[in-house]
Amino acid sequence: MLWSVARAQFSLSVAYLAKGLRYMREVRRAIEAYWYATMEDPEAAALEVRRVASAVNILDEAVFLHAFGDDYRRHRARDPLGKVVMGLELIRNCEEHSPALFEGLLVPGAHFGVPMHMAPTRMRVVYDWAQYVDMPADYVNIDPEATEKQKRARGEAQDAYRKEVQGRPVVVTLFDAVRFFQSLDPQLIAENPPIVRWAFAESAELESAVEVPVTDPRLESPHAHLVYRPMGLDNYEVFLLDIVCRNSDQRSAQWPAWDKAVRDRKTGLVRQAKDRNPPGGWREVRHLLIENGKVIGYSGIGDGVDLLGEQWVERTRQVANDVNRGYPYFVRAGDVEVPLQRTGNQSVAAVLDGRDLLSELREPVEKPGMDLRWLKLLEDNPDLYLATRRAAPDA
Repeated sequence: MLWSVARAQFSLSVAYLAKGLRYMREVRRAIEAYWYATMEDPEAAALEVRRVASAVNILDEAVFLHAFGDDYRRHRARDPLGKVVMGLELIRNCEEHSPALFEGLLVPGAHFGVPMHMAPTRMRVVYDWAQYVDMPADYVNIDPEATEKQKRARGEAQDAYRKEVQGRPVVVTLFDAVRFFQSLDPQLIAENPPIVRWAFAESAELESAVEVPVTDPRLESPHAHLVYRPMGLDNYEVFLLDIVCRNSDQRSAQWPAWDKAVRDRKTGLVRQAKDRNPPGGWREVRHLLIENGKVIGYSGIGDGVDLLGEQWVERTRQVANDVNRGYPYFVRAGDVEVPLQRTGNQSVAAVLDGRDLLSELREPVEKPGMDLRWLKLLEDNPDLYLATRRAAPDA
């Protein structure tokens, strides 16, 4: 077994164990499918994550609640992992019974390039759950005249979603649900997974993939773009295969949830990184980052290697702090490099002939990695931001 469980207070009898084992396997299958769907598109990811929520709901209501009744219900309400299960019930109920289509259910965060030139997409996306306030009214409004069976958005599920699900990485909450059920009954823990050398195979000669012969070349649309997943992994404990992963990606239910345990540590490392100079010997400011009509940051290129090569983005106050430490930022005017100087507590200027050249810059147009969206992405993903500030070796 991959891990041990200290308690087994809800051990399933034979009458319920068979169904419990079947739908734990479905949870594992669906989590694996979701992982691969993050290389496709948001709709594919939403379809697979709905499968997980449905299987979780079967384990919750048809297995454990039916087997243990109020004792289980009280335990679930006290356990933070149990609240995740309840929060996923809101997703399951609304996705399956609401006529509304919530396109923003999964919020895209970090994007990672996948080394497959013929893959469905070239990116893997890290999705977070939507904020409760952003959900459609049909998801969250409770009809006071509806019976308990008719309510698709029960108050308990809504509360659990707000407290333990919203805004968190999707895959982390799925593993939370796995851990919850396995903590109730260790019989639901599967065997150790085998070592899998390849995360995928496709019809291309790549060092990172297994070559699969292209289908009949006489066809008008050869299937060279198809990606092939390993089969049979759902018979074992889930260990998500390495498809361009960060160190903080949770790939097993037995790993700690990075968003709660690791984020606090990352926050401290970010503070340290902001107190030292960025990588390289200089940074050139090329663009303004504007939000609600106010300049909140700058972006440009720099000396040294970071997450995007030469590109960087920072808040105005961080640039001001870097300049105050003596780190050189400048704006180019023809062949002249005009250095930035602090002009206030959190402000800077690049003055030439009485003009502030910073004020004459513009927002980036179609400049991935230099725009406001990228700034917000780095702020939401501390490990990504650390890579742009020459993080400490253990980060």
